[in-house]
Amino acid sequence: MNTLKNKKQNKNKKLKIAVPKGRVLKDALDFLRKSGYVNHPDADYDSRKLIFDYQDDDVSLLIVKPWDVPTFVEYGAADAGISGKDVLLEKPRNVYEPLDLGIGKCRVVVAADRDIINKENKRCRKNTDAVSGALEKSLSIIGEDVKKKIYYSGSNLRIATKYVRITREFFNKKGVSNIQIIKLYGNVELAPISGLCDFIVDLVSTGETLKQNNLMPLEDIVFVTSRLIVNRASLKINSENIASLINSLKEQVQKNAGI
Repeated sequence: MNTLKNKKQNKNKKLKIAVPKGRVLKDALDFLRKSGYVNHPDADYDSRKLIFDYQDDDVSLLIVKPWDVPTFVEYGAADAGISGKDVLLEKPRNVYEPLDLGIGKCRVVVAADRDIINKENKRCRKNTDAVSGALEKSLSIIGEDVKKKIYYSGSNLRIATKYVRITREFFNKKGVSNIQIIKLYGNVELAPISGLCDFIVDLVSTGETLKQNNLMPLEDIVFVTSRLIVNRASLKINSENIASLINSLKEQVQKNAGI
């Protein structure tokens, strides 16, 4: 009797979903709204409150800092969450990642001073393309020879980033060991201008901030979208509601993709 009652309570209990503050919040709320889980406009979730549990919403929302979403989910403070792939790669957590939501699109890139990249690119392209007359076209492409030349341009290249793990793994795979990683929590674009570093590794959406600071992407490290993540215990204890959540969000992903 008690077991039946507990199952009924679990079925009717709202899921808690951790949603990131900042640039992805609007897209995340819109996604959950179209999926039928929240019913209020963005303004109703915009306050100093951390938990939103409206009676007519099918889920409770915890709106937290992006880097904290996986922590809330891993330790069960939230049943599920929406987290950028960059966060999940930089600080891996013991969570289930069943779905790419396809929102919050951006990329983690290596960037450097635009003038340095253009100068090296032009020099290398002159050597290889001048005879064929393809120089002008080739200057819009940064070849592997240019990247290699820049990566090995100094005995101790300094890279400023908040993505220490991602940066180290990327350069290790490329066999570039002559680097020093400097961890910054913000204003990464200022680092090359001030002479703090040679490169930065940062999250880029439109690239406008890089452009305004005379920086240029040298290479993409990883393309980033927001993912649905799920607490592993909730996946077992509240499997029916979690399965319903995954299926509903998957349907919305397919609608957004025109499938």
